[in-house]
Amino acid sequence: MILSHDPPDGNEMGMYRVLSILKDRRRTVLACIIFSLAVCAIGYFRTKPLYRSEAILALDGRKLQALPIEAVVSALPQESPVLRTELDIIGSRTMAERVASRLGALGIGVESTKQGGPRQSPSVFVQEGDTSAEEGSAENEELVDELMSNVHVANDGRSYTIYISFIAPDPNFASVAANAYGEAYIDYQIDVQTSATRRVSEWLGEKLVDLRTKLEESERLATDFRDTAGIVKTDGTTLQSQQITGLNNELTVLRSKVAAAEARLSTAVDGLRNGSDLELSEVLSSSMIQQLRTEEARVKRAITEIDQSGAIKNVQLVQLNSQLVSLQEQIKTEIARVIESLRNEIEVNRRQQAGLEESIKEMRAAMTTNSQSLVHADQLDREASANRAIYESYLARYKQTIEQDGIATAEARMISRATPSPKPTTPNPVIWALAGVVFGLTGGIAAAFIRHFTDRKVRSAESLEAKTGLAVIAKVPRIRLGHNADASALVHDHNSSLGQAMAVIQSELRLFADAEASSGRMKRAIAITPVSSSKGKPHIVANLARLVAATGLKTIVIEANLRNPTLAEQFEVSNAAHLNQIVTQELPFGDAIQTDPKSMVDFILAQHSKAPEPILANQRFAQLIQEMKRRYDLVLIDMPCASNGFDLMRVASFCEDVILVVRPKFTRILDLEACIKKLRAANRNIAGIVFDSAYRSKPATASQPGTTPHQQDLSGVRRKRSGDQVKPLAARV
Repeated sequence: MILSHDPPDGNEMGMYRVLSILKDRRRTVLACIIFSLAVCAIGYFRTKPLYRSEAILALDGRKLQALPIEAVVSALPQESPVLRTELDIIGSRTMAERVASRLGALGIGVESTKQGGPRQSPSVFVQEGDTSAEEGSAENEELVDELMSNVHVANDGRSYTIYISFIAPDPNFASVAANAYGEAYIDYQIDVQTSATRRVSEWLGEKLVDLRTKLEESERLATDFRDTAGIVKTDGTTLQSQQITGLNNELTVLRSKVAAAEARLSTAVDGLRNGSDLELSEVLSSSMIQQLRTEEARVKRAITEIDQSGAIKNVQLVQLNSQLVSLQEQIKTEIARVIESLRNEIEVNRRQQAGLEESIKEMRAAMTTNSQSLVHADQLDREASANRAIYESYLARYKQTIEQDGIATAEARMISRATPSPKPTTPNPVIWALAGVVFGLTGGIAAAFIRHFTDRKVRSAESLEAKTGLAVIAKVPRIRLGHNADASALVHDHNSSLGQAMAVIQSELRLFADAEASSGRMKRAIAITPVSSSKGKPHIVANLARLVAATGLKTIVIEANLRNPTLAEQFEVSNAAHLNQIVTQELPFGDAIQTDPKSMVDFILAQHSKAPEPILANQRFAQLIQEMKRRYDLVLIDMPCASNGFDLMRVASFCEDVILVVRPKFTRILDLEACIKKLRAANRNIAGIVFDSAYRSKPATASQPGTTPHQQDLSGVRRKRSGDQVKPLAARV
């Protein structure tokens, strides 16, 4: 039976279609899930348990600085690319080799995740000769590869914390390896600083030797050139410059002396002319003259005292006058001598001045001649000074670098050491189960869609109606063997799925009958043919006839399926008189007609025939159909499979309507389309399609209150949603 519901539109229609496909192929999806879970279960139990241990490092932005000098290796900048580089360094092969060496030094073998057993350290093989050394080298490479494959270095992206995890079959070894990685990285940072400091120290030492040699060479060249050119500097000036300066100073002093002497001479001469002896004595500044003047003054005082005493005749007066005259003569003589001395001194000074001026001229001429030598000498001095400055800076840096040796510190510290894990990390049963479900569900959905789009068989009424343009009249449930007697009662029970299905078919056919009755053509023949082999087709024909006959219409069923006649089983009678005898032996039509003991249905059975074509093509068969249409209101013809083209077209030519019976999951779409094409080509009216055995039957349940056992639904069909209504064929068309 068809229960209508309005299909959703747009995205809802697509989701509805997908869910419909998955529901139809639910067994495929379930099988894939079960298979995937089984595979994952096998993989889970075959997977070796692995333990995970994690050591945590932290990069410290603070730097230990024992001396106020610049370090050889600067601190790491706190940037994301730098941190990413450090992670790569920890996971590199070089670091794995360091860890392998550290573990070997501790006497700890590397655990192989493939074989599960501990291995000997490579040092064991190296001690046994060249062959053993080669084997140890290969073993060491394999161990390093395993270390690299089992270590994982990560950072959360929000801090400068480094997480070093290691996976191994042995939890103790996993923790030891993780800690070894952290310690190896810390030692690596110290080694980088120490080796860099030592390399810089060695390079500076070698460079200092070269710079010292270069400095000595430049200073020697400057000194030799000055010695060769006669350019010697003291206190930043050359000897020639110092000599010229000295001569200029001497010339200046000499000129001052000459000027002073000339002034004294001029003063003395003027004094002699003017007779100012006192001034003359003071100008000359001669000690002798001063003494004579002193003596002259004493004598004059003595004479004055005698004159004042009145002793004109004093004997001393004569002596004193004589001494005074003598003193005056001496003073004059001394003045003349001093003046002459001044003249001589002035002459000498003038000659000295001329000599100094001549010497200065000569030295200036020599300096002009040696100007290029001075320029070159200054250039050599500048080069030597530059070399000295470079040498001193390198020497200072060399001393600083030497002082830094031995104080290198790591920029990372271990804030959490790895400990043995009590539980294995892998295999995780939850993850394996989820993987099995996910892969199974994914594969099941894919397999369901593949089967759906590659399946060419009839599966749903909706897709069938969309492809053929024909309405699916009803879905008839399957009746289990041994319940045919009950089926004859259930067909009249509209509470059973079988009764509802037959009622829908009856309703559809009577709508067509009413239309034909209005046109004066009440008599009808309807052919019911399966597209492919259908065991439920006789069941449909017999029960439909019983239901129609109960409404008062005279109904007869003619079995035209000579290839596989089974209608006798439905009516539970023998086929003593049959269709074959009517055609071949010209048995009267009435002699072959039998009546169903459970209803008012008449029927004509058939007997199996290997060559039914002559019987169906016989004029007698055509006369039978016409006669039955004249006698009865409705003639139902049980036809053979539609794949027998001649049988189908021959019988359909006598019928007003044809009903096609299909078996879901058995009937091929191509066969159905071919059958429809043939019938339409012959202008045969197809009343619709009936689904045979759409659902499998279940054992009969206990009777519901108010019903009889015969009113129970033996098919076990699941009911459709409440509220769904039967949609008439005319409305669908």
